[in-house]
Amino acid sequence: MLILDGDVQKLEESVISHRRWLHQYPEIGFDVYGTKDYILKKLNEYGFEEIKILSKTGIKVVIRGKVGKRTLAFRADMDALAIEEKTGLDFASRRKGVMHACGHDGHMAILLGLAKWLSQNKDTLEDNIVLIFQPDEENEGGALPMIKEGLLEDPKVDAIFGLHILPDLPEGMIGTKVGPLMAQTSEVNIEIVGKSAHGAMPHNGIDTIVVASQFITALQSIISRGIDPTENAIITIGRIYGGDTRNILAESVMMECTIRTFSDKVYHRIRQKILDLLDGLKKSHGVETKFHEGVYYPPVINDVVWTKKVIEILNPEQYIEVNPLMIAEDFSNYQKIVPGVFLFLGSGNDKKGLVHPLHSSLFNFDEKILLQGIQLYKNIINRIR
Repeated sequence: MLILDGDVQKLEESVISHRRWLHQYPEIGFDVYGTKDYILKKLNEYGFEEIKILSKTGIKVVIRGKVGKRTLAFRADMDALAIEEKTGLDFASRRKGVMHACGHDGHMAILLGLAKWLSQNKDTLEDNIVLIFQPDEENEGGALPMIKEGLLEDPKVDAIFGLHILPDLPEGMIGTKVGPLMAQTSEVNIEIVGKSAHGAMPHNGIDTIVVASQFITALQSIISRGIDPTENAIITIGRIYGGDTRNILAESVMMECTIRTFSDKVYHRIRQKILDLLDGLKKSHGVETKFHEGVYYPPVINDVVWTKKVIEILNPEQYIEVNPLMIAEDFSNYQKIVPGVFLFLGSGNDKKGLVHPLHSSLFNFDEKILLQGIQLYKNIINRIR
């Protein structure tokens, strides 16, 4: 664990209070108005004057340094998930079917803790600091809309940092790596449309369930035979539905898929091969096909120079070099524009029963790790030159 200095230790009570309030009142997507109001109230109490609202509920705070030759940005996500909480905590969610099951309440608490420290030390800051509270990380992605509204300008951001609580790492440890860290992801819907007919007269129709079965089988060969074995890629069909009753040929079948890679080039190769398969189905079976791309996040690729700088200020007993993960994060959209470093803050502890994964209805963490996150950000501000 990081060694906590006195200023960070003094933040414990307020940071835990932030986390518990935010945990009790989770909100989804861009509709995080109560969360926004709570954060704004605290930022105003801390005396910040340069605050902007972007993309309805996103918040940008600027603290101008006395030198201001560079600008460092720190981002926390705000939204929760449509999950019914089962932790039994005294401060469990008060909103039925909605829960902070991915640690975003902790991320916001860390950034509010950093904000309080900055408010107490703003006269000594050399660098400009930008604090970003971003909505809708879990759905369509709030990063791009905020960027389009000028988030990374005035002052122009030189480097951006973000972290995510992760139960796969031991409690309090910091994990990251240079280069590819998290996968690109694209949500794809594929529909096959044929012709309905009575099950006793299949020659009068086009059975889309049979066609879809052939497509699913052929899909597996894209990764195993169409992509370089040294490249990591996954195609998942998580949901499939079609048909009305047992004795009628299904007129259409819908498949909901995700594609994950660490390379945009590989993604576009997979995409083209899927389109080629669908074109073959049209010619061989006479079906119509529809291919719709929904949410798209680029891969999280940590900047070489800045990531090495962060690793250099961590002691070996505080840092774990993680293997790339196939999960995704729209923090990657910031990294498309400015150098960025994404890190993991370990929360796993078998003895405390803190073993449940992200997006679990039982997910929880020891709130003391939040101080580790604040200390990490403070060290980045003070020690990286």
